[in-house]
Amino acid sequence: RVLQLMNLTDSRLAQAGNEKLELAMLSFFEQFRKIYIGDQVQKSSKLYRRLSEVLGLNDETMVLSVFIGKIITNLKYWGRCEPITSKTLQLLNDLSIGYPFGKSSQILGKSHPESEHFSFLGINNQSNLTDMRCRTTFYTALGRLLMVDLG
Repeated sequence: RVLQLMNLTDSRLAQAGNEKLELAMLSFFEQFRKIYIGDQVQKSSKLYRRLSEVLGLNDETMVLSVFIGKIITNLKYWGRCEPITSKTLQLLNDLSIGYPFGKSSQILGKSHPESEHFSFLGINNQSNLTDMRCRTTFYTALGRLLMVDLG
């Protein structure tokens, strides 16, 4: 249900968003990642069967693409909201550390991160310490993903 709610709220982000709801969804993604994504997780879990039935998400790779899509959406629409940006980047960083998911780095690569989309990437005289921390976390995770792809 959280994934269905996410689709609904993301479709309305251009008009208005709810910071507390976004933070709650990010907490859900973090817990989901810890429990259901990784090398030690049993791939035939009941959860993946149910996700397949309800949302058409047949495997871990498809679930990871939803995660990456949410990360990209949050960074585009919530780039000036430090709590959401930081938590989103932490999720990306945790995914890049905890599980080698090369296909997801291809998905992220398609986003073409630029300062016009991800405001914390902008280099200007008004860059603050928070933006610099976000940039560092982003490029650290991106570098890790590229290393996974290169083998």
